[in-house]
Amino acid sequence: MRIIMLRRPPLRNLILYGILVFVLIAYRDNVISVFAGKLKPIYAANVTNNAIGITFDISWGENTAEPILDILKQEKIQATFFLSSPWAAKHPELVRRMVADGHEIGSHGNRHIDLNTLGPGEIHKEITSAQTVLEELSGQKVRLIRAPNGAYDNKVISVAHEMGYKVIQWSVDSLDWKRPGPAAVINNVINGIHSGQGAKPGAIILFHASDSAPDTVGALPTVIKTLKGKGYELVPVGKLLNEAASTWPPESNLKPEEKPAKAP
Repeated sequence: MRIIMLRRPPLRNLILYGILVFVLIAYRDNVISVFAGKLKPIYAANVTNNAIGITFDISWGENTAEPILDILKQEKIQATFFLSSPWAAKHPELVRRMVADGHEIGSHGNRHIDLNTLGPGEIHKEITSAQTVLEELSGQKVRLIRAPNGAYDNKVISVAHEMGYKVIQWSVDSLDWKRPGPAAVINNVINGIHSGQGAKPGAIILFHASDSAPDTVGALPTVIKTLKGKGYELVPVGKLLNEAASTWPPESNLKPEEKPAKAP
């Protein structure tokens, strides 16, 4: 009779297996996205005109928003303002002015926290809480959202899309929140943080109208005049997307009738 001896796997193999299991569990969202498809927010639009989306995020502050509104009104520019609902509730008169001046209101969430750290139910609650406040104050149907800190994953995009939202990022970052000085903010937008990556047709520009970005007020008139001089039209994101053939990157092209991959 032949006796078969079962050998225990080497300890090293067991350790490696344990590490692999840990990585799969700890980073399951990333692992799943490799096989299920990584969802993306909208960074830019593919357009056949010279339109550029201009956007401002506001989460806190008392002094910067109004001067920016004055500049935009003087230059006859309408933009998209992504507002956190606590700020909007504290400054209803500024929200009403934004609407009166023809600006578009988007959501910047409720609490200024990374939505990708939350579960689907909590993400839904954050978006709904902000939507209730913003729609009541603005009278607009709010269906654009910029995740706080730009933090997203498949869960965030799936939940937002199921609620009828488009998740908006940016392709041109002014880096105004770093307070680099107005000249640097102007250069970051016109020429790009890296040479050749500045504003162009279909781009979405990120500014802040919070008090954390005081250089925006000094930079904005030159940015607007320079881009106008190049023949560009600065518009709200909603208008940019309505006139676009598609959005970039391709993974952001979710149609309303499509169901995104369920978040794990």
